[in-house]
Amino acid sequence: MTTTSAGRAVAVVAKAPVAGLAKTRLAATVGAAAASRAAAAMLGDTLEVVATVDAAPWLCFTPTAALRRMRRLAPGFSLLPQVAGDLGDRLAACLAGLLERGAERVAIVGADTPHVPGAVYSAALELLDRVDVALGPATDGGYYLVAAKAARPELFLGVPMGTDAVLEVTLRRAAACRLRVGLLPPLRDLDRIEDLQAALDAGELAASPRTLAVATELVAGRMPA
Repeated sequence: MTTTSAGRAVAVVAKAPVAGLAKTRLAATVGAAAASRAAAAMLGDTLEVVATVDAAPWLCFTPTAALRRMRRLAPGFSLLPQVAGDLGDRLAACLAGLLERGAERVAIVGADTPHVPGAVYSAALELLDRVDVALGPATDGGYYLVAAKAARPELFLGVPMGTDAVLEVTLRRAAACRLRVGLLPPLRDLDRIEDLQAALDAGELAASPRTLAVATELVAGRMPA
């Protein structure tokens, strides 16, 4: 670990790309098997970018039984099993767990935005010099990245994750706790076939080759369900 990266960590929070477990909203349109292939592509692209960031790379994964597979998918990453509970519970535990393991500032991202540039992760970590929490707004009303340098369970527990109110509620809670918040550039989550279509139309997947290939096939209807 270099002097610059000491104390910095970037964690990818992901489910194993298994049919019936990953990308369930996408599966409703394209089928569980195709959705799992899309999940694997997005995870692969996300891990590849995170590995280039000047920070310790982590994968917070579920289910625990997928440890061996996730280790193969993320060479060079440290692995941390997710706790039980909803996404808010799991994000809170991931942040706290990495801080307990020596990280001084942590950025957490899901695998729904494989097109996050490496520079955005670096910007999030550097933003923590001036703010308490950094958030990457998603165009669906949630956020694709959260970064902090202290455990902040109040920002996660009980938040209506998966709704268009996530960012708004999180910002209200941060304000109530008098936390300084910095916002990163907004990006699109890739949860539905419409998101894939919009990302392709906007040229947002040019640097995400695995996701680009799968999204192109899915949108064209060529990938079997």
